[in-house]
Amino acid sequence: MNKKNRLAAAAVAMMMAAAPLSHAMASEFATVKGGGLNLREKASLEARVLGQYPTGTWIEVVEKGSEWSKVKVDGKNGFMMSKYLTTEQVPNTMYVRTNTGIGLNLRKGPSTQSDIITSYPIGTAVTVLKKGSGWYQVKVGDNVGYMSSQYLSAQKAPQYTKPVEKTYTAKLKNINGGSIVNFRLYPGMKTKVLDQLKVGTQVTVLEEGVNWSKVQLSDGRTGYVSTYFLVK
Repeated sequence: MNKKNRLAAAAVAMMMAAAPLSHAMASEFATVKGGGLNLREKASLEARVLGQYPTGTWIEVVEKGSEWSKVKVDGKNGFMMSKYLTTEQVPNTMYVRTNTGIGLNLRKGPSTQSDIITSYPIGTAVTVLKKGSGWYQVKVGDNVGYMSSQYLSAQKAPQYTKPVEKTYTAKLKNINGGSIVNFRLYPGMKTKVLDQLKVGTQVTVLEEGVNWSKVQLSDGRTGYVSTYFLVK
């Protein structure tokens, strides 16, 4: 074989060797099914868990395998069991779902450093416009921006409160002996405090829950207080 032919054969061999790798590394998106799925450092049940993700979480599949798939989620690289990933029902509508009861920020860009446009409470439906690793571009009403994919799910979170059949008036008390009650933006101990109301303040109860109730103040503002701090 002359030098020209040897060089041509070598080039073909290099292309053939590179082709399977290129094909294997082509990314696709899938969603978690069957409950909380662990992201592991290596393709093993004994490997360190890097995070756990609920049903409906979008996952970027970097390399798909029969038992384990190499994936990327929330900016983390790792492995997930392939049988718990599906590409059959990748939803366009997802719901805000956080573990703390805090609303989810809608930002101008895909970063926690980007400006906040506004925030939305648990259960808010969002339309996903573009999928990304760790961040999704979404639309909520007339607002378009980015939300952390970690807090979006295909399944709507259970409601903290439900509307009462008929609104009623109640007074605030503090079972801990304090003189004020926190009036919050959303249900949850870590949510934003809108005001601190004096014990004895009258409120109109709009929604009730085991731990939190949605109330309206005399000035028209609405928010949440602990159900335990209400006296009918």
